[in-house]
Amino acid sequence: MAKPLDSVSVVQCITVLTIICQQEYFCRLLSIDSYTMQGSTQPDGTRAELYVRSLLPDGHTQQQAAVIDRLQELSDADVLSDISVQVIGRQIPSTPAEARTELGLFALNRVSVFQEWAKHNDCSLEPAFQVRSVDAEISGEQYRALVFPVQLLAEYAGSELRCVTPHTTEEGTVTVIDRLTMLEEEEELTLSSLERASAAWPTAQSELPMADTADEDSDPPLPE
Repeated sequence: MAKPLDSVSVVQCITVLTIICQQEYFCRLLSIDSYTMQGSTQPDGTRAELYVRSLLPDGHTQQQAAVIDRLQELSDADVLSDISVQVIGRQIPSTPAEARTELGLFALNRVSVFQEWAKHNDCSLEPAFQVRSVDAEISGEQYRALVFPVQLLAEYAGSELRCVTPHTTEEGTVTVIDRLTMLEEEEELTLSSLERASAAWPTAQSELPMADTADEDSDPPLPE
């Protein structure tokens, strides 16, 4: 007899089903023909993975659509060889032990790669990613959840991770909009690439700081 699922696993299964429905809704809303949860596998060229939060207020959705349009224009101009759109829910458990779904582990693995790239370039992914305490709706148990940014752009050249945006350096925060402008103007990237294969599996405890939980149910501000 199969072992019954505990309450946390049930919540995560419900979350996955909800995200799948949100993905279909989001792609229709933005007129996206398809999306992938595995990312591009093309060996050559500069390609982009755009991660977007689903079911946000209209202002955010319109801005996400505008970002996708600009990425498509960069692809048409042969600046990018491939684009994939990854639709992500609002948050996932922050550790592999708590992420009991394939989607959760996939997302955590990607974040681990992004964190390693940031360390490699002596910059930070804050405040794009946040970790906060969340109460499970069914069990009432509290767990640490990783909250994704409204949108995130990852660029790859071959097997190397070239850039993750938004990121923060000593000079300030570079947003996705900033990075798109740099690509359109063919501005040279001053950051170093990271070999994709060198990224470790997520650690047992997230290195991101805890965020203030007072506004955890509020909508995020529109990025500039």
